[in-house]
Amino acid sequence: MPAPREGTRRAGCSTSKRKRKEFDQEPYAVRNAILAEKNKIAEKMVEIMAEDRVILNKLHGVIMWSPFHIAAVNHLKAVEANRMAFMSFSSDDNKISYLENMIGVKIYEGI
Repeated sequence: MPAPREGTRRAGCSTSKRKRKEFDQEPYAVRNAILAEKNKIAEKMVEIMAEDRVILNKLHGVIMWSPFHIAAVNHLKAVEANRMAFMSFSSDDNKISYLENMIGVKIYEGI
């Protein structure tokens, strides 16, 4: 690219283009702020889901990767209300009963 001539501002860039570029940055800043907030929410959801799976894996009688375990994980991943209902039960037996009724798979089926 040839060097700009003396007395010109910049080769190939007019003042109106620079103003347009500055003006066009506003929507990107708003979009980036929204995406940053969305990423924070997604990170919190991943943490909550990981916590639910840890609790699921610690329940007495749950065998990891059994048909019951897979169905339970899919149920808990599907909707936040499912996770909230699961966590609302205080005893392990109630949590297992809830999952058995919601997913239609008994804990000892398919073993």
